[in-house]
Order: sequence, then C-alpha cells, then structure tokens
Amino acid sequence: MRLTFIGKSVIALVIFILILYIFPKNLVIPNASDMFTAAALLFGIIAGFFIAATLTNYFRFQSLVSVETGKLVSLYNTGILLNPTLKTKLLAAIDKYLIRAFDYELHEYIENTEKDFQNVIDVTKKVKKRDSDLFVHFLEIKGNIRETRQEIMLTSRKILGVGHWIVLIILAIVVIFLIYIMRAPGTASSIFTVLIATITCLVLFLLYDIDSNYFAEKKIGFDVYERSFLELGLLPYYPFESIKKGRIKPKGKCRIGTRIGDTNLMKRKIEVVNFKK
Repeated sequence: MRLTFIGKSVIALVIFILILYIFPKNLVIPNASDMFTAAALLFGIIAGFFIAATLTNYFRFQSLVSVETGKLVSLYNTGILLNPTLKTKLLAAIDKYLIRAFDYELHEYIENTEKDFQNVIDVTKKVKKRDSDLFVHFLEIKGNIRETRQEIMLTSRKILGVGHWIVLIILAIVVIFLIYIMRAPGTASSIFTVLIATITCLVLFLLYDIDSNYFAEKKIGFDVYERSFLELGLLPYYPFESIKKGRIKPKGKCRIGTRIGDTNLMKRKIEVVNFKK
C-alpha cells in the first residue's frame, strides 16, 4: 500500500523527533552556520527548479488526459450521428477502453491499452466515407486522439533520474545534519530543528509525488474519467483495489470492478453498487 503525503509527513516527524535523543550533543563543526546557509541555499535553488519543471510537465499531462477523454466522448457523439447503428458497439468499445485504463497507473496506461484503443478505432472504421463537414470533423477527432495519446506517453514519464535524486538527497542530508549540530539547548530550539528537518524531507516527498503523477491523483485519475462515463450515459467505474486502498471514496450508484482468476490477465467482475452519499 502506497503511503499518502500525510502519512509520510507523520513518519518523518516521528523519526526526526527520535533523532533528537540519539544525536550527539557535544559534536562541534567549525563554520557550521556558513555551511548550513550554503547547503540550504543550494538545496532550495535545485529543488525549486526541479519542482517548477515537474509541475509544468504534470499540468500538461493533466490537461492531455482531460483532452483525451473529452475527445472520446466527442468521437462517440459524432460517430453515432454519422452511423446510428454503431451506437452499441462504439459505446461498448470506449467503455472497455476507459475501464481498462484503470488497471494501470497513469504513467503506464497508454502503453498497456493500445489494443483496447485500437478496438475503438476499428469500430469507427465502419463509418462510411462521405462528403460532409461532419465526417471531416470525425476524422479530425480520431487524429487528435492518437496525437494526444502519444503526447500523454511522453509527459507521463518521470523527469528526474537517479543522478538528480542523489544530488537532492545528499544536500537534504547535509542540511538536516547541520541543523541538528547547530541546535541550541532548550525546547524551542528542538521544535524548530525538527520542523526544519521535516519540511526539508517533505520537499523531497512532494517532488517525488509530482514527478510520479501521484500529486492530486483523484482529480486526474478518477474525476476526469467519472465525468466521461456520465457524459456517455454510463455509471462511473472504479477498481475495487482503489476503493480498498482509500484512493477513492465513491458516492451514489457506480460500477465496481473486482479482479478474478489470473491477475496478470486483469479479468474483472463488474457489479453495480450503491454507496451512501
């Protein structure tokens, strides 16, 4: 089970409180304050730069997921106008694709749902070519979805590599080590020492969550899809594991998918459940 940001914060706080009692009190390093200032400044500049870069990438990724689901709804609405007989098949193909996306994390669903997406495209190929603006618009939607998926695959990947994390972690350790050395006797000094150390650690946690697309994942990973299901006239869908882990708390009537058989095949039994609002 993946820890939430609050859970990580509490664990970090407890650890740094315990360190107060085991850290050597008679340890002295000349010019510790100057080294702390330099290390903290360098850590702030590098961490700030990486946060800005990952946030920019994350917001673009968030926008693209919204565009993809919106285009799928438009594809359905336009497709059934051109060929009403495809209503059931096209709706089922899009529904299956959206449900399949929930079997993977946001950064990996594009590569693992290509077959399901192709099934949607195969259904749309049954719309006969005609000389009309609506058909041209229909073709544009299909092309835009394909382009959007390609860009999602790029923006969903992590920006920070091992080398970046090594630099950040070393600087964070130096900052925390020096702040413990410089702390003065007394409760107030100990409190501020723990707070600074915890906040330094939380900066790394925040950066990791943003880079891994875990930041505000309910909005991008559930709310966007929930809206798409509703616009298609379908009940919202959620994997049972996400509910069990507390990643989402459904309200009202929705579909719940429970894994059955070989988990590698991602087979699911889908049931309608009515949750209390």
